[in-house]
Amino acid sequence: MSAVKQMHQLTAEMKHKISDSTIDSDKLLEEINSFLEQRDSLIKGVKPPYTEEEQVLGNELVQLDKEIQATLQTLLLKLKGSMKQVQNQKGNTQKYMNPYKNLSNIDGMFFDKRN
Repeated sequence: MSAVKQMHQLTAEMKHKISDSTIDSDKLLEEINSFLEQRDSLIKGVKPPYTEEEQVLGNELVQLDKEIQATLQTLLLKLKGSMKQVQNQKGNTQKYMNPYKNLSNIDGMFFDKRN
């Protein structure tokens, strides 16, 4: 099997895994990293000249790659949103535990500046 065919098969599998939203995000990140490593090694093995079949698969690879990038972008936005939500919850918890932390201590005090 040529490197282009292997890369096409690997990319199609990854597109299917990424579009499956039931996978845990940590597991998905591990799979994405392993996919990128495998794909990097396959890209190094791709050498011209290409047959017509490999050119067709290459064009399909470009389309699959665009779809994967769009899906990964939405996953990134979701991840950023959840991280922001966790930070907000953490801040709200701290404010609830000590609501007077940010108040100044000299409230209501009078300083006489005369000599």
